[in-house]
Amino acid sequence: MAKRAKPKKPIARTRKARNVAPTYLRKGQTYTIGLHELAQALKVIDKHGHTAKFVREAKTLRAGGAFDAKTVNFIKDFMVKQNMHTDPIGKHIVFNHELTLPGEAAVRGFPARELPGKDGGIPGLPRRKKPK
Repeated sequence: MAKRAKPKKPIARTRKARNVAPTYLRKGQTYTIGLHELAQALKVIDKHGHTAKFVREAKTLRAGGAFDAKTVNFIKDFMVKQNMHTDPIGKHIVFNHELTLPGEAAVRGFPARELPGKDGGIPGLPRRKKPK
């Protein structure tokens, strides 16, 4: 006699989270997050296939963060050590010549650019008058 197939157990379905309310910051508040936590959050977003959507919405909102020099330099050094500076995004991060301070040398052929002064001009150069 042939063996009877055992009935399969129903697949447990995960319930969608209901009424999830994140804890938002009030306007003007700041939050310190470790770079490793930020990397893990981006990894989860990528794992679920939402990277393109995240990038698009972040650009729309002009979302960004302020990082201290130690963190930025760590990222730049890491990208160079891991040979990621040849990637177009890696080039943008490693050779961000828009942040070159006045008096600094050009980096690998990129011209040094000075940051605009308070009046919108370049420090040390006289401001041009507009023709009437």
